[in-house]
Amino acid sequence: MYRLVFLSGRYAGKRLMVRQAVTLVGHHPECHLLLPDDATLQPRHARFEERGSGVFLASLAPEHPVLRNGSPVLDPVRLAHEDVLEVGQTRIQFQDIIAPHKRLRPSAGVLQPLAGLLAVAILAAEVGLLAYLIDWPIRLIRPETESADQARAAEIRAALEAEKKAQDGKDAPPTANESVVVMPGTETSPTNGAAATATNPPPAGAEVLEQADFPPADTNAVLVELPPVSAADPAIAEAQRLLAEAVAAAQFADYARALRLLNQIHQNLPGFLPAHVEHARLLEARGNLDEAQQRWSQILGLAAADSPFRAQALEERRRLAELQALQSQILQTPAVSDVDHLPRNVAILNPDVQKMPSDADIAEMRVLNAALELAPDAQLFKNAAIQVYVTFYDADQNDDVQPTRAIVTPSPLALGSAFADRRSLPISATYVVPQGRRAQEMRDTGRQTTYYGYTIHVFAGQILQDAAAKPKKLLERPIHVPAPAAEP
Repeated sequence: MYRLVFLSGRYAGKRLMVRQAVTLVGHHPECHLLLPDDATLQPRHARFEERGSGVFLASLAPEHPVLRNGSPVLDPVRLAHEDVLEVGQTRIQFQDIIAPHKRLRPSAGVLQPLAGLLAVAILAAEVGLLAYLIDWPIRLIRPETESADQARAAEIRAALEAEKKAQDGKDAPPTANESVVVMPGTETSPTNGAAATATNPPPAGAEVLEQADFPPADTNAVLVELPPVSAADPAIAEAQRLLAEAVAAAQFADYARALRLLNQIHQNLPGFLPAHVEHARLLEARGNLDEAQQRWSQILGLAAADSPFRAQALEERRRLAELQALQSQILQTPAVSDVDHLPRNVAILNPDVQKMPSDADIAEMRVLNAALELAPDAQLFKNAAIQVYVTFYDADQNDDVQPTRAIVTPSPLALGSAFADRRSLPISATYVVPQGRRAQEMRDTGRQTTYYGYTIHVFAGQILQDAAAKPKKLLERPIHVPAPAAEP
């Protein structure tokens, strides 16, 4: 990550934070940094590339090279903090976010003595407060007042006990005679109360009681809608916890853990629909459209007729069916031999070969660097499996061009779902000739070979997306597929 500070031009005073690996500068629509007002700028004028060892700048227009601190950049160069670049008529300052800085030794001044005195004062105050807290009972509780306080406490307790006894007397249960409630028209004689009660009609108050006595609920009634299950259910609470962990794992690209947690939820609580929904979304994000379709079918079988999960499952199955049909149609399209008419949903940007210095072990070494970029309207290939075929070629004294026998990066480069969370990706391949390899090849084949060039072919699924070569006539050759390595 680095920063570009514009010192002149239409963006003067602006700061641009760059987080991507490759950044193109020019006025072509594919460039990441567009400077349309600069007439001297070429369509693809310069390239910033962040590698493990730093940020490198390359001029893509030799007739109008980029100036670095006043000097033209002829070969890719590593930028240093606060380098001033001139791209056409625009001056830009490069700033490394983690640039080293000088450690300044602060001066003592007057703040340090004052801080020391303040610390001593705070410590003395804390010691005094502690001593006061230890000694305060002796100072506050005096012998002459302790007896008076105890007597006052005894009086308060006696008053509370008397008040409690009086309250208990008022709440005593009534006698047998006091417990009889006489309703109007039901007076009984003291001598024959029971008989009179048996012969007299029910009191008028009974009708009121009967009216106020609600009938019992019908326990045999069928519930049309089941009440929602409380989240306090231990099984549901555990499922919700595991689901949160699975979502977090998927966000950090730990798909194995996310799938393991989701399968655990399915085993413990098969009817927990939110876990099935997250599982279907995760499968689609990984490019497994068939399995995602099956998961939505399971949700459709588990959800109630009026459940929103059922409506969601129907819509997602329809959408995935359309996506699968479109994908199948595209995958059946034959590859185009004309490079200018390739789909370029995944494009190759700025391939460049750098020759590295030789040493006691390596006679010749070359490094091929390029970038792959997903087109803005190529969402269908976001989760497609990407394969990159890189082939280096040698030529002999008779101009016979053949794939090299040098040590090269294994091909194809399998990148999986490379653009699931990004839009550009750097790639590299190496070409190494150890010391003595050319002489040994001459003895074995009778051919004296030298480096000739390279080809790059990018596939998304089964579709050839883009191709590049130097020299370009190498593209007329069929794609070289290396033979599988022999088993030991």
